[in-house]
Amino acid sequence: MRRKNRKWAAMAAGLYLLVMVSAYRWAVSQRLPEGSIFNKIERDGIRRLAEEKAKADAAEPKPMGESRLTAAGPAFVAARYDATHVVFMLAAETESRFSSSPLVHADRTPTKVPAPSTPAAPLAGLQELWEPDSQALHFFPEIIQETQPGEQWTLSLSPDSTIPVVIDRTVVAPTGCSLALGFLATVPAVQQAAFAASSRDYFAVRRTAVASADPPVASHIGELPQAKLLPSMAKQIEEQLNDRMKQEVLKIDARLLANAGSPGATAGESPLGSARPQLKEWIHADQGLTRGEGKLDYDFRGFRLTPDGAPRLFVRARWKLADATVFLMTAWFRADVPKAEEPQRESRSGSSMGADVPLVLLFADSSWSTALREGDAAARLGDKLDFETILNEFDADHDGWAELLIHSHDAHSNGGPSTAITLYLYTDLGLVPMKTPFRRDGQSPESCLDP
Repeated sequence: MRRKNRKWAAMAAGLYLLVMVSAYRWAVSQRLPEGSIFNKIERDGIRRLAEEKAKADAAEPKPMGESRLTAAGPAFVAARYDATHVVFMLAAETESRFSSSPLVHADRTPTKVPAPSTPAAPLAGLQELWEPDSQALHFFPEIIQETQPGEQWTLSLSPDSTIPVVIDRTVVAPTGCSLALGFLATVPAVQQAAFAASSRDYFAVRRTAVASADPPVASHIGELPQAKLLPSMAKQIEEQLNDRMKQEVLKIDARLLANAGSPGATAGESPLGSARPQLKEWIHADQGLTRGEGKLDYDFRGFRLTPDGAPRLFVRARWKLADATVFLMTAWFRADVPKAEEPQRESRSGSSMGADVPLVLLFADSSWSTALREGDAAARLGDKLDFETILNEFDADHDGWAELLIHSHDAHSNGGPSTAITLYLYTDLGLVPMKTPFRRDGQSPESCLDP
């Protein structure tokens, strides 16, 4: 560069730097509602990323059938009674079975319904049925009075099969210390083959059929009976279960300690942390859990429950310390099977769970563990991995999202071994209950009587 041009180059560079510094100072000095212009640019970028993520999430399939299921009216739990009948309760815990009930009054003696030769559906506990006297009809709930013999209801057998059932008679069933009211219904002769072919004993029944999605979704909902875990997949499950357990333990203990000084706390308790002695023992046990000293035991079942076809795993987990159950949890996992590989894997093994795939923990339930620490749980809760069981799967509206019939031991059943069977809509954010569950109080009749 010639000497005479250097002066002009230096002036141009200085002018450029002056303009850039002035522009920066001006941008910083601009006080928009959301701060400086740089803050605005940053927030705009974050907002764009959030919008793109929202669009991607919106593209994923979502359960849309809750409104259709609700519009059809309540669904009730039906249990196989014999080869040609189902029984279902519409009103549970109506009154004590030993009170001066109008259902069992001396001048309105009920008639016992003949028991089936081969009892079925033991979890429902509906093998003992009584037909009330007709004079007691006006004491029944309105829904019972409005349902007449010969009326046809819809029974869901499986995700892709429903059959009609015909109301036979009103029945009363003892459920522990109380009575439940419902119906014995007959399977028509033309449907009895399909009914007999079902391996399930528990179903969902509705007075009104559910409207179908338009167009219906072919999702192949059901269990994956051949699902297996490779060692690396089992390791994923165990690591994620232990991590979630430790998170739940911290939350449960925080709530228990916060409530320890409430007016309901017993007098004369230990001053240490204002915690009851039993609570201090649980805190000590939970410290062992967070250190990884608990022995984990679990089982799993694989299902297809969603339109994307990716397997979901239902896991029941139990942790023990010194051979005593100290933590119970159920968890749901999604197997992120690449869509391009799904057909090949399924055709090879009949189950896409035979391949090594990443597993994502979607949601978990540790309510039984809270009940253990509060002293509300049944004495033998956790002795076996049967505290929650999936009894059947349906897709009443054919939208590709499953409804699950689940039997569960009541987490807070200090009055006795209480259980519930509930119909849920499955979502990847959690289970949505579709109706008040059918509850069974498993106490013996002798324990119901006052001493």
